[in-house]
Amino acid sequence: MTNCPECGVPETLCKTRFDEFLVLEFTDASYGIVHHLTVSAYMLQHSSKLTKEGWLFERDFLKEFLVDNKPPAFISKQNKDIVDSGKRKFKIKSRDGLPIINKTTWTKTILDVHTENAEVYCADVTAWARSVLEDAQVLEV
Repeated sequence: MTNCPECGVPETLCKTRFDEFLVLEFTDASYGIVHHLTVSAYMLQHSSKLTKEGWLFERDFLKEFLVDNKPPAFISKQNKDIVDSGKRKFKIKSRDGLPIINKTTWTKTILDVHTENAEVYCADVTAWARSVLEDAQVLEV
């Protein structure tokens, strides 16, 4: 059995779980309230999907949610021009697929999130995102 070279989760469970989470979040609003955290946490742990600027942007994004306690609607409005692909001054998605960071050991991963009900799910996603932010803040990029 091989592990994901970026998050350390066995095989491709990280991608499978991420896709399952997106379905939950888009079909049930009580799960979807943490969508912004799910995406940022996953992307930070899978830096090959991002450019350096994109990774730093996602890390800052997560900080605004979790540390600065800014609501998603406020951050979306605040960053409207920054995230608009026609106006953005940098690329978010990587074209070369090379990791930005060399971290494969994270305090928490997507496998630490349980889905049995929305309350547990939201608490677990928030804990995972906080853990990812803490781990990411000390990384050199």
